[in-house]
Amino acid sequence: MARQKEFDRADVLQKAMQAFWRRGYEATSVQDLVEATGINRGSMYDTFTDKRGLFQAAVDFYISNVSAKRLSKMLETESALEAIRTYFEDLIAFSVGDGRKLGCLITNSVVELAPHDPDIGGMLRGSFARVEEVFYQTLLRAQDEGGITAQIDARAVARFMTATANGIRVFARADADAETLQDVVNSALSVIESKHPELPVAAE
Repeated sequence: MARQKEFDRADVLQKAMQAFWRRGYEATSVQDLVEATGINRGSMYDTFTDKRGLFQAAVDFYISNVSAKRLSKMLETESALEAIRTYFEDLIAFSVGDGRKLGCLITNSVVELAPHDPDIGGMLRGSFARVEEVFYQTLLRAQDEGGITAQIDARAVARFMTATANGIRVFARADADAETLQDVVNSALSVIESKHPELPVAAE
């Protein structure tokens, strides 16, 4: 009986994630994945079933090892308002640095796949929901701390911040510079820092 080739699953998923992130799902062939990950087709199919299965595993890896770390930092930063500022600063730094022209794997994949793949679309939208929830909890904390006005509807603003974060990644993929992205962030932050918010206010 042939011995199954052993490989480091995390290393394979990291490399597959990068391949899908750079090229997109459809443009990444099985041969591209073989070359990127260093495992053979047999091992890939035995472990992940097919290209779609490897993509789903790579997206899970991205959520757990890229997105989750950034969100955890926002939850763990002592000042809630500073946590939101730092989240966007880190996002800009990555978007004009190592992640230049990559965009966000989740956002890219939603645009490409969600309209015609409900299962993957649901998984990807779940990632957006997690980002929104972390913004929501952080905004509530900022209100408790007195960093932002209690008038603001934290849920509505959390959705706005989630959309802003995704917009930044799309802009960055179109080669926007740091100044442009900072303008977007400054405008978003002005909403929560204003004493007279223009977005929906919390119900009395």
